[in-house]
Amino acid sequence: MNCKGRNKMLSIGAFSKISNVTTKTLRYYDEIGLIKPVYVNDENGYRYYSTSQLETVLLIGKLKWYGFSLDE
Repeated sequence: MNCKGRNKMLSIGAFSKISNVTTKTLRYYDEIGLIKPVYVNDENGYRYYSTSQLETVLLIGKLKWYGFSLDE
């Protein structure tokens, strides 16, 4: 499953491994609206993220490391 151009879609597991963010955390971020998957399969609920979202999730991790809360 691919997006056009350079933005490929990754399963939540693959995205988790690349970003070093647990699938549980990614589900929580989705729940609170911080970062939503680009596609959710209606039949099985599988979440897919775009490679372009890696920058965002890595920034969130860096800001948390600097002491910012998710609310900030």
